[in-house]
Amino acid sequence: MAREERDPWAEWLLERRFGGAAADADTRARFMEGLWSVRDAILDNAGLKADETLLDIGCGDGLIGFSALDRGARRVIFSDISRELLATCRDIAVHRGLENRSQFLEASATDLSRVARESVDVVTTRSVLIYVEDKARAFEEAFRVLRPGGPWAQVSYVSLAPRTRVSLRRV
Repeated sequence: MAREERDPWAEWLLERRFGGAAADADTRARFMEGLWSVRDAILDNAGLKADETLLDIGCGDGLIGFSALDRGARRVIFSDISRELLATCRDIAVHRGLENRSQFLEASATDLSRVARESVDVVTTRSVLIYVEDKARAFEEAFRVLRPGGPWAQVSYVSLAPRTRVSLRRV
C-alpha cells in the first residue's frame, strides 16, 4: 500500500521542524520552548483582552490560538490553508474542552471572505506573510475583518520586491 502524501505545511510543522518523526519528546519540547517567547510577545503586543475574538491567520498547530484561549479570549478563529493542521487544532480543542470557543476556517491570508467585515477584535500571524505572494491583498483582508482600531500583531520575515507597494490603510 502506498504511503499517503502529506500536506507539506503539516509535515513541516508536525514533524520536520523537530528533526523528523524520530525526534524524541525532549527534542520537541526544547524546540517549542524557543517559540513560547515569540507567541507571548505576539499576544502581549496585541493587547488581547478577555472576552475578545482573535483571528489567527496561518494558525499552524495552534501555538498562538490556544494560548489566546488560555488567556481568556472569548473565541479564536483558527485559519489555515492546511486541512491537516486545522484537523490537528480541532483535535486539540476537543481534547482540551475548547471546541465551543474555537472555529476552524480553511482559508488563505488573501481570501478571508468567510469572515465578516469588522468582526474580530485582534488579528495575529506568525511566519505567514513570507509565504504570501500578494502581501497587499493579505493586508487588505486582515484589516477588512478587524474591528476599527483593532490590533494586528505579527512576526514575519518579509522581503518586498522593489516594485511592491503595501498601503497600510483601513479598507
